[in-house]
Amino acid sequence: MILPFLREASKNLFSKPSTEAFPAAPAPAKPNYRGRISYDPEKCVNCGMCKKVCSPAAITTEIEEVEGGQKITYHFDLTSCTFCGTCQDFCDEKAIVLTDDYLMVAENKEDLIVSGSRIKPVVKGKLTCDTANCIYCGLCARNCPEEAITVDRATKSWTVDHDKCIQCGKCISKCPKKVLSFAEPAPEGVIFGEGCVYCGICAKKCPVSAITVDRATKSWTIDRDTCIKCGQCVKNCPKKALSMGPIEE
Repeated sequence: MILPFLREASKNLFSKPSTEAFPAAPAPAKPNYRGRISYDPEKCVNCGMCKKVCSPAAITTEIEEVEGGQKITYHFDLTSCTFCGTCQDFCDEKAIVLTDDYLMVAENKEDLIVSGSRIKPVVKGKLTCDTANCIYCGLCARNCPEEAITVDRATKSWTVDHDKCIQCGKCISKCPKKVLSFAEPAPEGVIFGEGCVYCGICAKKCPVSAITVDRATKSWTIDRDTCIKCGQCVKNCPKKALSMGPIEE
C-alpha cells in the first residue's frame, strides 16, 4: 500500500513545484493585469472625464485657491475601485495608468488611496476662436468635458458658455487648425466703418465731445479715454457707418 505513495514522492523530487515561492521569490503579474493605479498630476488637465466614467465613484477631487492659481488634488480610492480601467481609457493625457502591482494589503484605508496634486496657473483670458480660419469641424465641442462649446456647421457659428468652461484646454489640443486659445477679450468701443460722409452729426451728438470730424481732410478721430460708450453717435449716424464692437489696441 505504501508503494504508490513512494512512487509519487520520488516523482515529485524531480518535477517543478506547482506553487510559487512568493514572497521568498518575485511573482510577476499576468500580462494585462490591472492593479494599483498610478496617477501623474503633472500630465492631468483636470478635465474630469475620469470622475464621470468611474462607476463606483472612486475618484474625488479637491480644488484649493492658492497664490498664482489653483491647487488641484485627485484621490483614487482603491477600496472602492473595481479596476475596470475605464478611467485610464478615457484619459487622453495618459495621466492615469493601471499598473501590474497587486500587493494591496493594508491595515489602514488611507494606505489604499492614491493621491496627487499640482498647481494649475491662473489662465488669463477666456476661450476664443479665430473664426476666420475655423473649419467648424466640431472636434472642440465633442471633446469638451463640460459641453461648453456649441458648433453649428450649417450656419458656420461657434459659441462657448464661459460659465461652464473649466479651461482644461482639451479643445485647444484637439483643434486641427489651432485656432483656439485663451486670450483677454478685446475691449469694446465705437468702430468707424465704410460709408461715412463726414457730416459731423456724431461729433455733435457726443455728450462728452470725444469725437472730432474734419470735413476738409475727411478725417474722423475719437478720444477713447473720454468716450463713455453711450452709443449716441452710433444711433444718430445717418449712414450707419458707426457701430459698437471689439477694437484693436
